[in-house]
Amino acid sequence: MTLVQADEPTDAELARQAVKDRAAFADLYRRYLTPVYRYFYARTGDVQQAEDLTAQTFVAVLEGLPLYRERGTFAGWLFTIAARRLADHFRRRRPTVALTDVADLPAPDLLPEALAERAEQMARLARALRTLSPDRAQAVALHFFGELSLSETGQVMGRSKVAVKSLLHRALRDLRERLDNERE
Repeated sequence: MTLVQADEPTDAELARQAVKDRAAFADLYRRYLTPVYRYFYARTGDVQQAEDLTAQTFVAVLEGLPLYRERGTFAGWLFTIAARRLADHFRRRRPTVALTDVADLPAPDLLPEALAERAEQMARLARALRTLSPDRAQAVALHFFGELSLSETGQVMGRSKVAVKSLLHRALRDLRERLDNERE
């Protein structure tokens, strides 16, 4: 997921240090803030909800650090917490997804025409994503927007790497078909 330089501590080392040292937690927070936020935004389509869920997730991570054990990756553990927060959120409220700009904020050098085209592409993608089965949508959000590896996505979803690969393959095929049909 996040590339760590050779001289930087690993996620597991930071997690152990963060139990007593808030600066180590701040490093983990900086590493994972953007992928966690993107994951929530991809699933909710709402900035405020994504921000709230991101904050709730990091509070839960901070509280759960003393219980963290290196079974799998830290990213997998963190996104398991995030997925539970999201499931709780959806249980309390019907989801409304309006993904228009999930990827990144637009590059400042893009022309207005390019920005408008990108917004339209994201709107088409959002409509297509809403038609996927929950498992396929979850796999896409974790892998592409949360930036998790196939193994980490599988860890969060309780599936094998092969099963996640299959879900993603089918999801991408379905998205391609839906987007092609929308153009016609």
